[in-house]
Amino acid sequence: MPAFASIEDDATVLYNKGIDLYEQDKIEQSIATFKKAISINPEFYEAYYNLARIQESVGKYQDAILSYEALLKLEPKDYESIYQYSNLLYKKGYLAKAQNYLSKIPAGDEFGAKAKILSDKITKRQSEIQEESRVKAAQSIKTSIVGSVPAPSGLVIDSNGNMIVASFSQSTIFKISSDGLNKFVFAGKEKGIDGPIGIAIDSFDNIYVANYNKGNVVCFDKKGNPNVLMYVKKPYCINLDEKNSKIYVTEQQNNSVISYDISDILKLSSVQKQEEMKNPETKQEEGIKAPEHEKVITFPTTDRNPIGTPSIIESNFTRTDPQTSITAPIMVPAGSLFDY
Repeated sequence: MPAFASIEDDATVLYNKGIDLYEQDKIEQSIATFKKAISINPEFYEAYYNLARIQESVGKYQDAILSYEALLKLEPKDYESIYQYSNLLYKKGYLAKAQNYLSKIPAGDEFGAKAKILSDKITKRQSEIQEESRVKAAQSIKTSIVGSVPAPSGLVIDSNGNMIVASFSQSTIFKISSDGLNKFVFAGKEKGIDGPIGIAIDSFDNIYVANYNKGNVVCFDKKGNPNVLMYVKKPYCINLDEKNSKIYVTEQQNNSVISYDISDILKLSSVQKQEEMKNPETKQEEGIKAPEHEKVITFPTTDRNPIGTPSIIESNFTRTDPQTSITAPIMVPAGSLFDY
C-alpha cells in the first residue's frame, strides 16, 4: 500500500507540474511531463485528457487522437472527452468514426445538445462529399484536355468551332482547332497584345480583347487585323451585347464598368459578309488554317494530360509571376484548358 500511494503521489506531482508548465507556455515540457505522469500511473485518465487537449491545441492531431483513445478505454462514459474527440475526428475528416462516437452520448447528457449539433454538421458534410463524388464521376466522363496554353485567361469559340485562347504570361492569342490537335499564334505583341485577359467574339468572328498591361481594348477582324477601340485602366473582363451593339469592360483601377458602341463594326462586318455570299470564291475556308508565315504547332502526347487544378482566386486578384517577377492578375495554372 505505501508503495502504491507513492506511485500515485509521484504521478499527481507530475500532473500538477504539467499544468504549471502549460500555463507558462512551455508546451513541449508540459507534454513530456504529462507523458511521464502516465508512465508512472497508466490509469491516470485526467492526465490523458490534458495531454490530448494540449496536443490538439498545438496541431499534433494524430498524437491527440491516440491520447483520446487511451483515455476512452479507461473511461468509456466520459462524454465530454467523447465530444471533444468526435469534434477532432470531424475536423480531420474521419466523419463516420466521429458519428459512431457521438452516438454514444445520451441525448439527456449535458453534452447531448452539442453532440446533436455536431452530428448534424457531419451528416451535412457527408452529403456534400457524396455530391462532390457524383460530380467528379460525371466530370471524368465528360471532360477532356483539348489544348495546352501557358497561363490561359480568356476563351471564346469562333463560328468554325476553333478555340481562341488568351495567354496572359505569353501576351499571345492562340487559335486552337476544335479537336485540340493543332494551334497557331493568332496575335502577339507585334499586333499590340500585352497581358490579355477577357475576350469576347461576335457573330462575324470579330474578336475583342482586354489588354490588361497595355490598358486598352483591341478588336481583331477574322483575318487578324487589329484596331484599338478604347483605352481603359486595367481592363479585366469583357462581355458582348450584340443585340444592342455594345461591349462591356470592367475597369479594375477605377472600380467601374465601361460600355463601348460597336454598331459601326457590326455594320461593316455585315456588309462584308453579304459580299462574301455574293462571291463564294472569296469566302474564307472553314476550320483552322495557319497563315503561311506561321508554324502550326502539333501537341505532343504529354501536353494532353491535365497539369493541375485551378487555384483559388484571392481577394486582391493578384499573384506574382515567377517568370517575370511582376504582379499579374491571373490565378489559374499554366498549361491547362478544359472543355466540358
